[in-house]
Amino acid sequence: MPMTGSHQLVGWMGVTLSVPENWDLVQVKGNRFDGYLRFEEEGLLRCEVQWTLVSAGRVVLDEQVERYLQSLEQLLRKQGKTVTVRRNLHLVSRRQVKRNVRDFQWQAGQVGYGMMWFCEECRKALVAQVVGYEHEPVRQWAQQVFLSLSDHADGDWETWALYGLRFEVPVGWQLGATELTPGKIRLTFRLDDDALTVARFGPASVLLKGKALEEFAVQALGDEIVKQFVIHYRMERFKGHEGMELVGKDKRGTSPLQVFLRRLRTAAPFPRFFGRLWQCEETNRLYLATGSLSPEHEQLWERFANSVRCHESDEK
Repeated sequence: MPMTGSHQLVGWMGVTLSVPENWDLVQVKGNRFDGYLRFEEEGLLRCEVQWTLVSAGRVVLDEQVERYLQSLEQLLRKQGKTVTVRRNLHLVSRRQVKRNVRDFQWQAGQVGYGMMWFCEECRKALVAQVVGYEHEPVRQWAQQVFLSLSDHADGDWETWALYGLRFEVPVGWQLGATELTPGKIRLTFRLDDDALTVARFGPASVLLKGKALEEFAVQALGDEIVKQFVIHYRMERFKGHEGMELVGKDKRGTSPLQVFLRRLRTAAPFPRFFGRLWQCEETNRLYLATGSLSPEHEQLWERFANSVRCHESDEK
C-alpha cells in the first residue's frame, strides 16, 4: 500500500518517523543510547530502525555501512539466498536530512532499501531499512520513511507517539515506569522529584460499565497518588469530551514534622498534583494526563496536558 495513503507517526526516545497505518509496531526496546523499533504487516517485516549513541570519536559511515552489509549478506546466505547489493542510490541527500548519510539496496527474494546516518548534533548513529517484494513500491516507501525520520527534537519539547497515543514531553525528562499492554498504556517521565504521566485505557464502554467516571479516576490514579495527595475535582470538557479536572495538595504539607524534614533536604516546597481524565467516544478509550510538579515546573502542565491527543488525526 503506498504511503501516500493513511499513515501514523511513531516517536520513541527522541526518534520519530512516519510509516503506513497498516504497519504494526511489534517491537520497541532500548533507550536513548541504544534502541530499536520494528514494524510488520501481517507478520512480514516492513521496517526496522536502530540507533546508538557514539559518545566520542569520528564515525566513518562508509566503513560502518560495509560492516552492516557484510553481516546482512552472511545472514541471508546462511538462509540459502542469493544476495545482490547496490550502494549509493541517492534515495536521500545530506541536504534533505541535514546529516552525513549513506544508502543501499539488497535483493534476496525480497528487496530492502536501507539508510545509515550520523548526526553531529546528538551524536546518534542510525540505520533504517524498509523491506518488501519487487512488485511493491518499496523504493517509494523507503524514501518517504527516511525523509520523515528524525533522531532528536528540534526544540524544547519532543514528540512521543505509539499505538495511536501521541503527546509531547519537555526535553530532559527521562522515561521511568512503563506499561504497554493492549488495554493499558502508561508512561511516566521524571525530572528530579517531579513526574509527568500519560495513560490510555480501553475499551471505555467496558471499563465504565456500571461505574461513574469519578470511581474510575481513583482506580486509574493508583494507590501511590491517592495516598500522597488530597485531590479535588470538577467536571470539565476537554477536546469536545466530558471529563474531570483534578487538583491536589501533598498530604505531607499539613504535617509540621514532614515540612521540617523536607526543609533539611531542599528549599523547594512539596509538589502539587494536576490531572485531566476524559472519555473519547470516537476511540472508545479513556485518557489520563497527570503531573506531580514543584512550583518551578508548574508552567509545563498546560502544554503537556493539551498535547495529549485522542481522536485527532496526525495530520493536525
